[in-house]
Amino acid sequence: MSSKPYRPYSEYLKTKLGYRTYKLTLDAGFTCPNRDGTKAYGGCTFCDQTGSSSRAQDKQDTITEQLLKNMEKQRKRFKADRFIAYFQSFTNTYDSVCRLKALYDEACEAHPDIIGLAISTRPDCVDEEKIALIASYKERMQYVSVEYGLQTIHNRTLDLLNRAETFEDFLSAYQLTLKYNLDHCIHVILDLPGESWEDQMQTADKLAELRVNGVKIHLLCAMEKTPLAAQYLRGEWQPLDQAAYVSLICDFMERLHPDCVIHRVAGNGHHQHVVAPLWLQKKLELMNEIDAEFARRGTRQGVKCRFLDPVSV
Repeated sequence: MSSKPYRPYSEYLKTKLGYRTYKLTLDAGFTCPNRDGTKAYGGCTFCDQTGSSSRAQDKQDTITEQLLKNMEKQRKRFKADRFIAYFQSFTNTYDSVCRLKALYDEACEAHPDIIGLAISTRPDCVDEEKIALIASYKERMQYVSVEYGLQTIHNRTLDLLNRAETFEDFLSAYQLTLKYNLDHCIHVILDLPGESWEDQMQTADKLAELRVNGVKIHLLCAMEKTPLAAQYLRGEWQPLDQAAYVSLICDFMERLHPDCVIHRVAGNGHHQHVVAPLWLQKKLELMNEIDAEFARRGTRQGVKCRFLDPVSV
């Protein structure tokens, strides 16, 4: 059992791979179907012009150049031994299988210490051919994962976010992911507009029922030049304060399955471009407060999970 009150991704990777492993983020120049007009325009209300990028890379560089530059920085900063090539920005399956294969191949071949491949995408931008392609890398990489931006199970909220996809799209993608036995991570956002506490707990319960491998938990935050930032500046939206978020995320994790890997407890955006809430940048402080809240409650991840046996989708 983890020393943390939840199952952290770093410990999962160390156990699974035997190395101190770090993700190297990539911007491969993709866009999204709700930006280019295929499904909608403008993108999600919370997504900035980098497509939720960490801004740790220069998209003018090739995939190999991005990886090698970032690798040296993270070796020094985190003492990482091995690395996962992480296609992060925008929708990283939104192209032909031929081009996707060329990009993924380049990432896997950039350096011998790159032992994993992670692909972040939208559920409505995968099909069996693309999932089969991603799964094929299991033959040469020690770790392969796909990450889906679900955000919430409630379609009315997805509509408000200009998401231009549905929970049913996610379920279809999830079935394919299970079919090919791919490790996976599901992104969710807490404090979405119009969602009650009960709504958010329903999302946690559904993830537990589906027995998803991992979850990346974000708090809704406003980035520069986004519709959400404009709403904040007009006084139409206010973020949670830190104490309220700590309580909410502990409630959420108590309902997840105890085996679910927690990839992150708060996406924080790049500090120079966050409009609100600014406290989200205090990542270590936030993690310590989450641990302290679990200790105060005498609980941990999974204690209120209602689904301890796997079910079919």
